[in-house]
Amino acid sequence: MSKIKSKGTALQQMIGTVYTAVAQCLSIDASGAESETYESTTLDGGVGKTYDQTGFTESGSVSAELFYDPALAGHQALVELLTTPADETWKIVWSDTSEWAFTGAGVGFDASASLNDGVKGTLSIKIDGDITFPS
Repeated sequence: MSKIKSKGTALQQMIGTVYTAVAQCLSIDASGAESETYESTTLDGGVGKTYDQTGFTESGSVSAELFYDPALAGHQALVELLTTPADETWKIVWSDTSEWAFTGAGVGFDASASLNDGVKGTLSIKIDGDITFPS
């Protein structure tokens, strides 16, 4: 069993026709993916609740923390998605070169500054459809 190191992992955004790494990322989090279920408990059932699959999958979201630099073209492209919303193609490239590709339907961006630290931004991307996982 191998372990994939974090160093070298990148979040990339399709800008034009080229995947471009989001600069200065500190962390990337892909969360919330799950097979959707519904409660199927009936009045004549046992004491335990039952659940069944709907056949749909919720792909969740991707977030990243980064050192924010408003002078970087890539960071400008991120915040432009707030004023000009558009579906974007993204991928996470892990350090072993495997990839998770997805379409982002919406983004959020927060910026923060605190004592003894650099200005940071938090990017959130709502995934539209399915993530393409390596097979």
